[in-house]
Amino acid sequence: MQTEQLSAMHTQRSQNPNPDAFLTLAGLPVTIQMQWPFHGSGSGGDFYLLHGTMTLQDGSGLHADVAVQLSQTFKEQLPSLERADSESAVVNALRKELDRKQLELLKSGKKQPVPISSRHYSIKNHKLVFAKADDAQMREFLQSKAFWLAFKLNAEQRGARIWIADVYDADYLGTTAPQLLEIAQGLAKEGLLKLDGEFAQPTDSLIGRSTEFETKMQASLEALHAKHAFERG
Repeated sequence: MQTEQLSAMHTQRSQNPNPDAFLTLAGLPVTIQMQWPFHGSGSGGDFYLLHGTMTLQDGSGLHADVAVQLSQTFKEQLPSLERADSESAVVNALRKELDRKQLELLKSGKKQPVPISSRHYSIKNHKLVFAKADDAQMREFLQSKAFWLAFKLNAEQRGARIWIADVYDADYLGTTAPQLLEIAQGLAKEGLLKLDGEFAQPTDSLIGRSTEFETKMQASLEALHAKHAFERG
């Protein structure tokens, strides 16, 4: 990605109420805060480390302290390890691992490893690969994103809007920013979103479905807890 594109992208996201807030396909609203930059493993390992925290934005205090381990092979697929060039891979790998229930959300600190390797990169298509959402999943994702990131987490900022065509989301969902915008335009025609260019806010009609979004989040959280409780025996 060119320097000009990166600059424009970060300018767009900086207009979100919370630029560190993201949504997972499972419907979990989280903030992701990393301690940049990457650094060598320090143990002779052939990977680079980045520590940070993913926090569930439901007021519970549940979070995952993570140690992202980026392989040398994957590093070669990135322009650099600078934040501008590697943040998308980090954010999306964390979201994918949470969707796969590989990360546990806890109230106590417990560092959890998150590997980023060649399995996150398609040599055939020369692109990062995290998920492949269909149109129905993308519709649901954008509605949930507008509800959580523009409304629920910013109730005091009525009218807050979020970047609906986020390139990070496009990479995460296996699509393109123009396709996300096209789907958002369809949702706007249905009266579910108010669009202003690439920015969106939920309509009263969408906000009125709050129970649906909150129920999905709770179900995903319970499934996550059940999986880890089972593994602990």
